[in-house]
Amino acid sequence: MEASLATPMIMGIHGVLTLHPWIRRQYAEGTLDEDVFSLVATRATAYGWLGSTEPVPVGVRWGHNDADGDWEQDGRIRELGWMQIDVGDTPSGQRLPVLPAATVLGEGLARVGRLDFTGLHTVAPLRLAGDSRLDLLEAAGWFGLGDPEAESAFTMTVAGTEPAGIPGLASALLDGVRERARDLLTIEPLEPPAPDAPALTPATQPGLAHPPSGGPDAGLAQMTSGRTFRCTAREWSLDLASWVTEMAIDALRETGLTQPVAIAVSRTGPAGPR
Repeated sequence: MEASLATPMIMGIHGVLTLHPWIRRQYAEGTLDEDVFSLVATRATAYGWLGSTEPVPVGVRWGHNDADGDWEQDGRIRELGWMQIDVGDTPSGQRLPVLPAATVLGEGLARVGRLDFTGLHTVAPLRLAGDSRLDLLEAAGWFGLGDPEAESAFTMTVAGTEPAGIPGLASALLDGVRERARDLLTIEPLEPPAPDAPALTPATQPGLAHPPSGGPDAGLAQMTSGRTFRCTAREWSLDLASWVTEMAIDALRETGLTQPVAIAVSRTGPAGPR
């Protein structure tokens, strides 16, 4: 299948951000020099994932297109930070930078306040995704160090355009995620909604701000055909949400799908008023 949408990878972090008092004062006065764009660019450059010199170094992980976020201090779930990045010119064979992108977004937000993380959404250009099955199997050991008595519930919705046929790939997606998770994640499909009920999509999933941003709708407007899954793991964290997202990406890549997909992972139960 050929990709039918633009190819940048788009990611958004959702939740409630309580700015540090000194940051909140500058933000309210309009004197804060830093924003999501500058924070993620600075952090990505520090890790060597983004080049800031000319010419751009060979082997940078992505091209930084745009980034922004909603830091309104009202206790509501907001899309606190989002970014669009080009991954088409990265070194051949690399995985989509799901965890690196989430890391620089999360660290940027943590630098200015306290983050109550409720959800992550990613629009992934599958035709650019490399084979990451073995890497993801290895990553399971990291999450195996979590408290075996702990249990965190969350929801994952995977969607695409109608031609992508995501509902028909649900069984392969389940099998692929379960194989990569090595018994450290439970995942079960939610029953499809009744014909007269609205379908749950990454654009409407609880735990995410609505509508999402990311210029102008984070690529989700056409992503209305998909399936939703109920999951549990030993923790709820940005790392965990990134791992689950990438397992879904790799399981779909293995089916031969090359169209972009949207994946939303969100904690069960809101952090605050919608």
